[in-house]
Amino acid sequence: MPIDGLVSGLDTATIIEQLMAAERVPVDLMEARKASAQAAVDAYKTLETKFSAITTASAALERSSGWKLRTATSSNTALATASASDGATAGGIQFTVNRLATTHGVATSVTTPATTDIVASGGSLVLTVGSTAHSISVGTGSLSEVATAINDAAIGVRAAVVNTGSGYRLQMTSTASGAAAAFSVTSGLDIGSAVTTQGVDAELSFGTGPGAYSVNSASNTFANVLPGVSITAKAVSTEVVSVNVASDSAGLAAKVKSLVDAVNAALSEVKSRTAYDPGSKKAASLAGDATARRATQALTRALSDAIGQSSLGSPGLAGVSIDRYGKATFDEAKFTAAYEANPAAVERLFVQGATTTGSVSFLSAGARALPGPRDVVVTLAATQANEVGMVGSFPLTVPATIRIKMGATEIVYPASSGATAAETVVGLQAAIDSAGLNITLAEGGGGIQATHNSYGSGGSFEIDWGTGSYSAVTGLDAVGTIDGIAATGVGRQLSVPATDGTLSGLSVLLTSDATGPVGTVNYEPGLAQRISSAVAAATDSTNGYLVDAQSGRQSRVDLLSTSIDSYNVRLASREARLKAQFAQLEVTLNTLKQQSSSLASQLNSTSSSS
Repeated sequence: MPIDGLVSGLDTATIIEQLMAAERVPVDLMEARKASAQAAVDAYKTLETKFSAITTASAALERSSGWKLRTATSSNTALATASASDGATAGGIQFTVNRLATTHGVATSVTTPATTDIVASGGSLVLTVGSTAHSISVGTGSLSEVATAINDAAIGVRAAVVNTGSGYRLQMTSTASGAAAAFSVTSGLDIGSAVTTQGVDAELSFGTGPGAYSVNSASNTFANVLPGVSITAKAVSTEVVSVNVASDSAGLAAKVKSLVDAVNAALSEVKSRTAYDPGSKKAASLAGDATARRATQALTRALSDAIGQSSLGSPGLAGVSIDRYGKATFDEAKFTAAYEANPAAVERLFVQGATTTGSVSFLSAGARALPGPRDVVVTLAATQANEVGMVGSFPLTVPATIRIKMGATEIVYPASSGATAAETVVGLQAAIDSAGLNITLAEGGGGIQATHNSYGSGGSFEIDWGTGSYSAVTGLDAVGTIDGIAATGVGRQLSVPATDGTLSGLSVLLTSDATGPVGTVNYEPGLAQRISSAVAAATDSTNGYLVDAQSGRQSRVDLLSTSIDSYNVRLASREARLKAQFAQLEVTLNTLKQQSSSLASQLNSTSSSS
């Protein structure tokens, strides 16, 4: 290590520091650019997260299935409550609660002084639950052993030893309520038994006239009294209870509010990341950024543009709008009023849909599908798996064993000698239906025709008409294009791949066997799907513009990091050279100083001699 200015008196450390500071200026500039680029990367990541959060809220509204929220109300919740699942049948019913469900109870007929007293001296007893008898080993047969053995048997009966104050009884109770859970002690108890509570079903009564009827349930809950509606009886009463099932406008309003809130969170984040403070003259990390502006414009347009497929036309008429400050707003009262006045029109504002012509019906579309009319052309119509067998064989002269196999399911039908084609069709169809196979038989082609009820390759089966060997029968999937783009066929369904940047997952159902131009589908995404599409365009992992912008800034960060590291290596080398040079300067000056002193001494000696 050099000794700082020992000979020269120079502050070499400070000189080197100042020289290096001057040479570090390019590095400092690169560090500043790197920090700015990294801040932009972090901002893009945050925006991507905020945008992605919108997807869940929009997905809950973009298809009709999300609009089937139902609510069930009871006129007297003290007597009965009701709940409805999504898609439950709207309507109303009236009933009275005739009876609540009870559990069945049986107790020993007499008390015993102690729990160790023998009450089943035979070492076993038989409990009959419903129509099933259960033989239970009870050890020595003491009261406590009997209770333990019943509980361990797990036959739907609980047992307990009850201290009555004047002795002990064995109390047995069914684990489930209702008449089917009733049981009895068939044999084995020395001290007998008696019913303490009769297990009965709960009962609702509908009507009082000649057509009145009752509905029973083993528990107090009656599932699917109306499709998707459950009623829970609370108390017996002659008062009529009304249950009404209707669309849940409040639940739908909450869904729309969640979507608007998610959009606002994203818009607010963009505003914060692109802000400029004139007071401090400081700009946020994405101030003036065109990508961020594009994200804002995409969301606000998706939320506010007109929607032709709804008679309302504008989201604002259903309470959704953008205010003059660029903030999304939701008027719940306006939405509820519009929905109650015309639920179909409000739903059409939000869900994806299409108008079609010809032999085409719309199914669905992906997030990136663009609106507009699309021509559908079929080059190969879908077919059903179809096979004609046993031509000219009827009436049968010898028995025939017909076998049909689909997946792991196989049926075997023995057609007897003398059977006609009609008789064979009836018998074989019954066997097919019993096995749950989706195949229909008919007389045709001089024999029997077996046809899968579904179109396409998914409707395949194997059949043996009595020859002893199977033949495979399969259908064909449709082949065609939508707007000139090759579509994947599944039966009669044609779908554009989800990766397509224009039609992204657009799917249609063909309703005929026609080929060539069969119709058009004019797709419109609706508000919720339109928002999903705006989010997908920004955040798609392959070509989303927010992702691309983030990647570009990250590349800049990486490049600057490499440049800074390289420059720092050169600066370290430069600093080492400067330190070595200044150290050598001190050595050289010290040598010169020594030489000067020696020369002065010699001159002084010469002068003295003279």
